[in-house]
Amino acid sequence: MPSSPLLFFLLLLCFFCTQLSCTETEVQALLAWRSSLKDPGCLTQSWTSNNISTDPCQWDGIECNEAGSIITVSIFDCQIDGTLDKFNFSSFPNLTGLEMGLTENLHGGIPKEIGTLHNLQYLHLQMNNLVGEIPVTISNLSNLEHLDLSYNHLTGAIPSAILNMSGLHSLDLDYNNLTGQIPRTIGNMFNLEELSLNDNYINGAIPREIEHLNKLTRLYLYENELSGQIPLEIGNMTELQIADLSENKLQGNIPATIAQLPNLSELYLENNQLNGTVPPYLGNNSNLEWIMLSNNDFIGTFPPLLCRSGKLKYLWATKNSFNSLLPITLKNCSSLISLYLSDNNIRADVSQTFGEHPNLSIINLSENRFYGRLPSNWGKNIMILSLQGNEISGQIPVGFLNMTHILGVLKLADNRLRGDIPKELANSTSLVILNLSNNNFSSLPLIQAPTLQSLHVSNNKLTGEFPLLQKNWSNLVTLDIGNNNFYGEIPSWIGSSFPVLKILRLGSNQFEGYIPPQLSMLNNLRLLDFSNNNLKGPIPHVLSHMHSMAVKTITNKSYIDFDFNFTVDKESIGFMWKGVEATYQETITLLIGIDLSCNAFSGEIPEDLMKLQGLISLNLSRNHLSGMIPHNIGNLTSLEVLDLSMNLLSGTIPPSLSHLTSLDTLNLSHNKLTGQIPSGSQLQTFNLSSFSDNDGLCGFPLPNNCLTHNNSIVPPVKNEAGYKKLEVIWIICSVILGYVTGFWVYFGALYWKISLRFAVFHFTDKMQDKMMKWCGRYLH
Repeated sequence: MPSSPLLFFLLLLCFFCTQLSCTETEVQALLAWRSSLKDPGCLTQSWTSNNISTDPCQWDGIECNEAGSIITVSIFDCQIDGTLDKFNFSSFPNLTGLEMGLTENLHGGIPKEIGTLHNLQYLHLQMNNLVGEIPVTISNLSNLEHLDLSYNHLTGAIPSAILNMSGLHSLDLDYNNLTGQIPRTIGNMFNLEELSLNDNYINGAIPREIEHLNKLTRLYLYENELSGQIPLEIGNMTELQIADLSENKLQGNIPATIAQLPNLSELYLENNQLNGTVPPYLGNNSNLEWIMLSNNDFIGTFPPLLCRSGKLKYLWATKNSFNSLLPITLKNCSSLISLYLSDNNIRADVSQTFGEHPNLSIINLSENRFYGRLPSNWGKNIMILSLQGNEISGQIPVGFLNMTHILGVLKLADNRLRGDIPKELANSTSLVILNLSNNNFSSLPLIQAPTLQSLHVSNNKLTGEFPLLQKNWSNLVTLDIGNNNFYGEIPSWIGSSFPVLKILRLGSNQFEGYIPPQLSMLNNLRLLDFSNNNLKGPIPHVLSHMHSMAVKTITNKSYIDFDFNFTVDKESIGFMWKGVEATYQETITLLIGIDLSCNAFSGEIPEDLMKLQGLISLNLSRNHLSGMIPHNIGNLTSLEVLDLSMNLLSGTIPPSLSHLTSLDTLNLSHNKLTGQIPSGSQLQTFNLSSFSDNDGLCGFPLPNNCLTHNNSIVPPVKNEAGYKKLEVIWIICSVILGYVTGFWVYFGALYWKISLRFAVFHFTDKMQDKMMKWCGRYLH
């Protein structure tokens, strides 16, 4: 017994010595890894050998247990540069947490030795530049509860052994380059609560074994290449709250079992190949708040019980084939915040289908078959309202305008609305985009909306002089008043009043007079349409000062950039492109053009106009332009459409025109052009109609070949005076030759043919007698 205290002391001393040795090993391993880094980043100041004698547990990102052994290494947002190759995982027997996330340049592979961390509970290596396959040895981490390898560049298939780890609570592998199928062993992860595999290249079907994930609350599989049908067994995952299967290639119907999930609050199925009808009981037994069904091929009517729980906030079902929406579905859905049902075939009375929605902020019902009159009680918190492309009729009701104090986007284009455009809209202090085009509105009030950036009222029955617009309007980006009955002169103050204007469309009206040179002050203008008016005079040289047209298009940046941070709507514009009226929306950022066609402009085409190297479309057709095509037209290297037809242009086609390699639509017909069509691979691709009705043109693709002499091209028309002189000489020679030939034929026949000679003389005598008798009667 006396020896017991001594034995206890020795054991205690041995324990502390072991722990001290363990701590030194851990510290040396950390310092060795730090020295292997190209840039240790935030570890520079803290992780140094000078701190060993003090307390390494005070180092940044290090946590120790009571015995001083390291249990946590947490390096987050540290911007280190290096790999894990020199990290000695076996030196950390007590490590429970390893976190190295958002380190900017932690690269290389995940070493297989990571499987020696037997006590590890969470492993977070997200947001790095790790590559290679996921090591199978991770499955040796039997105590692991949370694994996050997201936002890297990992490749290969998901090891089936990892999906056999029954202790995992969360598995996050999203935003990598993983391939292959989801292993069926996923059904063994009984304790899994969150599974995130989105944004990879995982293919194949969703395994039916997923039904065994009874504790799963969040399932993220979006943006993969999953195919096949959604398994019926998904209805057995009773704890499921969020299911995101969007952006895949899933087919077939939505299984009716989904409607049985009592805790489901968010369902994302958009951008798949799903079809059929939506289960009619969807929303009956759930807490649904989000339903995303867009970009599929669903048909029929919307489930009538979608909002039965009274919690539905977001319903997006654009680009399907729904054809019916019952009033019971949404009319009393007061919880609704955002509604997108555009691009379907829904036939319903808009005034009966919807009620008062106090929380509704976004409504997009465009491109359907809604009819009836606009309701006046939709709510007062609507920020975006798009009803374009329907069959809505009548006038804009007074009550409808109660929401104008926060309304930012209003699109009512392509309907059957009529009457006056209300002053309340014109004076709105919140409107950013107003599109009333393609209706039957008859009057436009003074526009004084200080926040308005885009105004579309084209294709109505508006009349009068140039619309009364607020001058010094610093926000206006788009002004589209084409296809109306406006008349008078284009005011010069436009140039100074709209400093950021990028789209100006006045085409198809009755404007007259000259283009004011002050328009050259519109330095941001990218689209100018004055076509189909009565404008005259020369095209101003100063149009070349519109600097935005001189800059080539930057395809990765939109120039239609509205200061409206809560809209997901896109700007659109109608423009004549390649002879067809088209509406541009997705590609509007690429559209840079000038259309002055169908007017009475005269004079020459300004050479300075060729400085606008960003032009994609130039249409000067159907005017009275004369002179030659500018020799430097080849400077318009971005040009895709050029129409100079039906003018009085003369001279030869400039050789530089053949250098426009992007040109795919060309019309020079109905002018007075001469000479040979320049050779070049681009011009040879156009057909006969591009050059027709130019009598002096020759060469391919025209049927008339050019005259050649000593293998050099001689234009058919070189000297007009010389050509006329040559023509007179040919006429004289032809007359003389005809006279000589006729003389010898006539008198030769009389000489050799006696009977013919008597007949001629007899005919001559009779004619002489008749002439004498006629003259005698005339003289008496």
